Amino acid sequence: MRFNNIGCYHHVMLSKQFLRTIWHSRRNALADLRCQPPPAGPYMAEFDITYRCNCRCRMCQRWNDPRPESLTVADYRRLAIEFRKMAVHQISVAGGEPLMRKDVFEIIRNFSNEDLSVNLCTNGMLVEKYAPQIIASGATCITISLDGACADSHDAIRGIRGSYEQVCAGIHRLLSLKRNWRPILRVRMTVSNLNQTEIRAFFQRWQGVADDVLLQPVHHCGDSYYTGMQPADLALNPDILSEQLEGTSLAGDNYMGTFINSLRKAGTYPFFRCFAGVLMARIDPWGDVYPCLEQHEKIGSIKTQSFRDLWRSATFNRVRDRLRTQRLCRCWYNNTALIGYYGNLLSKTTLKKSTVQPAATDI
Repeated sequence: MRFNNIGCYHHVMLSKQFLRTIWHSRRNALADLRCQPPPAGPYMAEFDITYRCNCRCRMCQRWNDPRPESLTVADYRRLAIEFRKMAVHQISVAGGEPLMRKDVFEIIRNFSNEDLSVNLCTNGMLVEKYAPQIIASGATCITISLDGACADSHDAIRGIRGSYEQVCAGIHRLLSLKRNWRPILRVRMTVSNLNQTEIRAFFQRWQGVADDVLLQPVHHCGDSYYTGMQPADLALNPDILSEQLEGTSLAGDNYMGTFINSLRKAGTYPFFRCFAGVLMARIDPWGDVYPCLEQHEKIGSIKTQSFRDLWRSATFNRVRDRLRTQRLCRCWYNNTALIGYYGNLLSKTTLKKSTVQPAATDI
């Protein structure tokens, strides 16, 4: 889970499960440096619990997948127990739109009851309706997507007229509910050529309102349904990005700074040591397991094997070996970039050893 305002995450970072996971994550990172299988489970497991969605986003085609999800609450309960034993810390519940599953709060509670930190990723259109249930679910964090500083750009990108106002109403409803504790509320903008000139206005609109404000450069990956935008929409301008960050606290953000420098030097996304299948894993709505969000290579299914057995399998080890030596993709997702940064620190490998190079295959 990426952050800018580190102060709001203090109760997460001081938890026993987090400290335990950091120790095991270091063991995994060191093992990967020695070309060995990870001795513990991933730091983070990302779940797409459904591909149903009430948006029609230009950058994502998951809503076109007609297959109904098949993982049940019992499957997630079994995984939650397994993950706790494997020292997993962070669970990302996403989609599609996860709030379209009526059992989403039971799924979240299964993980939170095992002391796992749950980040609910949503397009925000159902947050106003379900705000009390979100707060009561045990989720640690909720990340809401807003793709612009005004309704015109957001609604055009998300494909639903009126969605911007609906999302804003949900955010304020969530913030209005008084309770001793509520999830960390983050707003995140997926930055493309369609909205890159609105970054400063977006940040100023939500700074001090939400707990944290994030930026996410758009990705194009045919294997994971991020195929909707034209190449011109993906052509982010480093000068515009730099100008938009001026005067905000994001101007010194290492995540965006590294991204902008890479665009200037290589014309593409940063090339970074990858911890896919070492500190992270992805599970789709049918139980298929992948090393990361990109979903290039399916390892197997939790419908036929336990996650532990898949994580330790010869198939996963072969994929790790290939990713370690022949990785052709590039990504700069919030979660994977943060994990790469701290994975390098945990294994005593400094960021200076990661070089920006032209990609063999751009995303």
